[in-house]
Amino acid sequence: MESVAAITRESLYEEVWAEPVTRVAPRYGISGVALGKICRKHKIPLPPRGYWAKINAGHSPKKIPLPTAKEFENYSLPLTRSRTYNPDNPDASRKKATTAQERIGVVDVPESLESPHPLITKASKRLRRKTGWDNYKGLRSAPGEIFDFEVTRDAIDRALFIGDALIKALERQGMKVWVDREKSRTLIGLNETSLTIAISEHVARTKHKVSAAEKKAIERWQRSPHRWGAGHDYPRPPDYDYHPTGKLRISIGGYPSRSWGDTPKTSLEQRLHQVVAGALDLIEEERIRTEEQERRRVAWQKAKDKHDRQVELRKQELQQIEKLKANAAQWREAEQLRQYIDAVEQSAIRNGELNEELLDWINWARIKADCIDPLIAVSDAILDGPEPPWPGYYY
Repeated sequence: MESVAAITRESLYEEVWAEPVTRVAPRYGISGVALGKICRKHKIPLPPRGYWAKINAGHSPKKIPLPTAKEFENYSLPLTRSRTYNPDNPDASRKKATTAQERIGVVDVPESLESPHPLITKASKRLRRKTGWDNYKGLRSAPGEIFDFEVTRDAIDRALFIGDALIKALERQGMKVWVDREKSRTLIGLNETSLTIAISEHVARTKHKVSAAEKKAIERWQRSPHRWGAGHDYPRPPDYDYHPTGKLRISIGGYPSRSWGDTPKTSLEQRLHQVVAGALDLIEEERIRTEEQERRRVAWQKAKDKHDRQVELRKQELQQIEKLKANAAQWREAEQLRQYIDAVEQSAIRNGELNEELLDWINWARIKADCIDPLIAVSDAILDGPEPPWPGYYY
């Protein structure tokens, strides 16, 4: 399959303005409607109605320019070239590319479970338990332990038959199916890419009408003098009633995602080849999306590392400058002290007041000035030593 990295907004824009969408879509194995949705999502303008008629008549209608979209810069579209596309016969390729049955073949659903898949065997045992199952909608499920089914009691057999046929059809296409117990979900995967999958039943909901028995229970509670005591909870009727419909639906993926269900004309059993083909397409889209996210993450990480290095260098430079300023200030202070000490000594000599005590002070002061000077490596035993310990309070 062709690399999808080359399919950008710009390249697709040139394609849809060079030929009608109905001729471009088969190259990617999708319908014109699907390609139109992708163009609108990624802000790619399409030729207006009548554009190609004007072209065929020899006119040169104005072309809508491609708008800028910062969110799609250096972005690869979720499209791949169709393996069945034949540029010499695009019309036949379009028909073949959009026919899932030709890609996958017919997926037969058995009328009984003969040699069922291990996941279906476990699901059958788990869903048929008598107690501790039905939720407020009447659905049974245990996604943390078995294939993700959510169905009523009467739909268990049909769901198992469909699930068994679907799992085997997916595995024939090279996909794996397994249960992630930690996250309570069922996954299908190809190579390093995986998506969630579930089979559920639609349950209709209607507003609950309070029955005569419920009205009497409420009236008894209202008349009871102990109605606010323990064990006398308000008999609250449900807000809604739920009715199983028997209509099943297969859902694959989170984003991108797709679902297939029973329709008035076609049952889900007759659409399993569409489900398998859709699963393959979704996994490819997920692979593209994951690679694109990883590419963006790597680019962001490089930019962040560069930013962090620049910030750290700037921080180090500022610290060095502050240290330089501090050393310069200490040097000036030491020079001022030496000048003052020299002035004291000269004044004492002129006045005849230079004695032993003053000489000791002059020597001490010059040593302290050297300790302050950053250009002279001298240590002061008192000032550079540790802080003397405090003896504490006397009791």
